[in-house]
Amino acid sequence: MVSVKNSQHGDISVGTVLSWTRSYTDDEIRDFLALTGGASDEVPEHLPYLLVVAPLTKLGGDLDYLSGRMDWTVSRPVRRDEAVTAELEVTRLEPTEGMTKIAFDARLVVGDEVVSRGRSKGFIVGA
Repeated sequence: MVSVKNSQHGDISVGTVLSWTRSYTDDEIRDFLALTGGASDEVPEHLPYLLVVAPLTKLGGDLDYLSGRMDWTVSRPVRRDEAVTAELEVTRLEPTEGMTKIAFDARLVVGDEVVSRGRSKGFIVGA
């Protein structure tokens, strides 16, 4: 079985599921809105989409992953009081010289409900 070692997640192979959960305080949401030029005096009911997908980008960063393609569907917005769990399931792993091609099935989960799903393929730098 082909696998790559990762300092954050250990051995990764086809079928490995990486996950990370994140919730946000009202102050963090206000800081994000101020940084992006939004009105930061009132915290919205739903999280800005970039905060919802941030746990996925954290996992990608752990891997030094560069995406070549992503496809997503969103089933509902995420309320600010909900924790978001990102899950990346490795569906392809192909070492080549200087990099490893990799593909994922991805999910964003709130409780037991998948609120967004998609696929991504790209490569891991230097793996």
